[in-house]
Amino acid sequence: MVLGGGGSPSPMPELALQLLFALLLGLWLLWVPPGRSRGSRDAWVVATLLLAVPVLQLVPLPPALWHALPGRGLERDSLALVGGETGWRPLSVAPARTMASLLALVPPAALVVLLSTLGRQGRNMVVGTIAGVGLLALLVGFAQFAASRADGSHAFRFYTVDVGYLNGFQANHNAAADVLLIAMVAQTAIVSEWFRLHRPGQRCRAEPILAVGLAVPMSIGVFLTASRAGTFLLPLAWLWMAAILLPQWGITRRQIGRGVAAAAGLAGAVALAIGVSDMGRRILSRYDFSGELRLGLWADAILAARTYFPWGAGIGTFVPVFLAAERLEVVYAPLPNRAHADFLELMIEAGVPGFLVLAAIAAILGGRAIRALRGRSEVPVIHACFSLGTLSIVAMHSLVDYPLRSMSVACLGGIAAGILLPPPLRAMQIAHATMKERR
Repeated sequence: MVLGGGGSPSPMPELALQLLFALLLGLWLLWVPPGRSRGSRDAWVVATLLLAVPVLQLVPLPPALWHALPGRGLERDSLALVGGETGWRPLSVAPARTMASLLALVPPAALVVLLSTLGRQGRNMVVGTIAGVGLLALLVGFAQFAASRADGSHAFRFYTVDVGYLNGFQANHNAAADVLLIAMVAQTAIVSEWFRLHRPGQRCRAEPILAVGLAVPMSIGVFLTASRAGTFLLPLAWLWMAAILLPQWGITRRQIGRGVAAAAGLAGAVALAIGVSDMGRRILSRYDFSGELRLGLWADAILAARTYFPWGAGIGTFVPVFLAAERLEVVYAPLPNRAHADFLELMIEAGVPGFLVLAAIAAILGGRAIRALRGRSEVPVIHACFSLGTLSIVAMHSLVDYPLRSMSVACLGGIAAGILLPPPLRAMQIAHATMKERR
């Protein structure tokens, strides 16, 4: 969550994250007893599926095969000028970019397996860490506003992108909004779990008060990111918070109505207070859609997807593929580094196989989520709600942006997927033994 927010324009933090993760993964494989390190079968299937497409796209193909791939005519003719059209080449049109994307996928894929090996206590520690780092990111974001200097330099800002908005540890304000939204749900889940452990069978008014008290400043932080999609997803995060809290409280509809009215009034007052300031006016200007460039971007991206349909051009190859398809009449100064629609970009880069993999993963996680929500799984309902909240926030944002291209958000998605999968029997036995010792 701290090192993975730079994206491809800032490769050094991502490199540090990948090397650190490789070290920790190696230590885990060496030191964790085999009985706890196996992970569930579903976790290994999900992790394998996540890595399968880029791995297969890097396998060299004989000339007869890659010549027949859609969209390869220009490449074949260019190589023919230097006599290189008879060599073996992979499906990816930019293998180095695909390899970089594969390496970036390893941490979230491995986290699916790692989280599936933990019992309830270990998963609570992970969710609590997400909640804590999310709060720390909010405090860093507030400090970014407070410590901006007159000479144009900005203390507490780790990247030069999106200066003027709350970013926390992210370079992209949209990713910062996702981190805060996910942390809101994590905070509610860990508050609910704490009261379950320390006040079993009791209803304590401090529980919803504490959860809402944490969520209000986090919601303000989401607004200060100036992420339009993040702001529109705030109700979704609050709904998942309610899904965690309400079943334990038996709250009536009248009480829900009063709570919603109070929250709306508070949010309106805060928005008014922020809106009259220079900072607020700058942020509110973001909600002017008159100069929106996404529609033109999507039209060209669809053309690129058709060019390489149905096999795709290779994970991570969006930029060279898109530039070849971009219409001259809509070219603008900033380089279009993403399609601003992850599902559309997936179709360009992975084609039909990518969506088949996505459907298989969704089927596995969806089945596990249904079992957990019905009480037929070892996964607690609170953990299931946190995971579904995280995955739904990322999925909804992916319709109009690229949250999963941030390693921070991708790793949070991997954690959410792993938490949905039941732990192996050995981890459950250890967790139960630990609980008995504490009692």
